[in-house]
Amino acid sequence: MENNKQEILTILMEECAEVTIEASKIIRFDANDDRLEKEVGDLLCMIDILYKNDMIDIENVLEHIEAKRDKLQHWSNIDVK
Repeated sequence: MENNKQEILTILMEECAEVTIEASKIIRFDANDDRLEKEVGDLLCMIDILYKNDMIDIENVLEHIEAKRDKLQHWSNIDVK
C-alpha cells in the first residue's frame, strides 16, 4: 500500500505543477485555456483517486473549501458566488 500511496502523491504533485505552469502561460503569453482545462481535469482526477483510496476525507475537504471561499470573499476581489 505504501508504494501505491507514494505513487499517487507523486502524480498529484506533478499535476499541481502542470496546472501552475499552464496558469503562468495564460498570464504571460495569453495562452489557450484548453491546456489549463486539461490540466485541471487531470488534477481533479488525482483528487478523486485520493478520495477513493481513503487518503482524504471528503467532508473535511468540503469544510476547507467553504473556509477558503469565506477568506476569499473577505480578502480578495474574486466573485466567489
